[in-house]
Amino acid sequence: MEVLTFRQFVEEKWWPTYPAAAGNRHNTIREKEHHIRVHLQPALGALPLPQVRGEAVDSFFAKLAAKKLSPKSRKNVRATLRRILASAVEWGYLEALPFLPKIKVPEAPWDFFTKVESAQLLAAARNPEERLLLMFALHTGARAGEQLALQWGDIDFHSNLVVFRRSSTRGVVGHTKSGREAKVPLTASLAAALKAHRHMRSKLVFCNEDGSPLSLWQLHERLEMVCRRAGLRRIRWHDLRHSFASQLAGAGVPLRQIQAWLNHSTIQMSIR
Repeated sequence: MEVLTFRQFVEEKWWPTYPAAAGNRHNTIREKEHHIRVHLQPALGALPLPQVRGEAVDSFFAKLAAKKLSPKSRKNVRATLRRILASAVEWGYLEALPFLPKIKVPEAPWDFFTKVESAQLLAAARNPEERLLLMFALHTGARAGEQLALQWGDIDFHSNLVVFRRSSTRGVVGHTKSGREAKVPLTASLAAALKAHRHMRSKLVFCNEDGSPLSLWQLHERLEMVCRRAGLRRIRWHDLRHSFASQLAGAGVPLRQIQAWLNHSTIQMSIR
């Protein structure tokens, strides 16, 4: 078989085939494209595919570290490179998968609000709509993208359930991060707030006055403002999801149930 350079294999064989065949989410495809364009092709593109190994690969990752690329980013680049080389093995362009240096990523810091702090946060909201935006995250553990893509048809008031079917990433709506639907019960207060909020501006539950989708930046901005008014420390939007899980665990809800509501594939993800 013809020996291709790394660039040729990626551009002619792998990129036109693998991401679509694997059903990668829009955000995953965008991330892989960035890894290839910014890091992998400039450093390894000219090498014959069998030479993408050993010193060449170690030198590549050493240079990424020297550029102060974070361990998490380097690990993600490594994952993209490994997937490309694994495909080359599977498709007969390489005899074996080369060794790639392992990259340790420090445990990411995270925070959560207690039940009392959550009540303080909601009390500091300027209006019912802003309060509902925060309450929904605290009472369902929804990922930001899932909340942004939520439609009225996803809420079953008869059964008191919300079904997360899709997620929005940079304005592009696709399936959830896990690829599966998740059903989460509505608390009585959340159900009442949703009914009071129901509007005809859009099929989206959370949207701007003109019916256009909210952005991730708008969620972060509103949370920061309300935290400041409540006199609470600043936390990330994703920490509202942590607050949901931590408060459930503190109330004695089984971890398997929390895992199902968070739509995590493993119990380890839910106890981090």
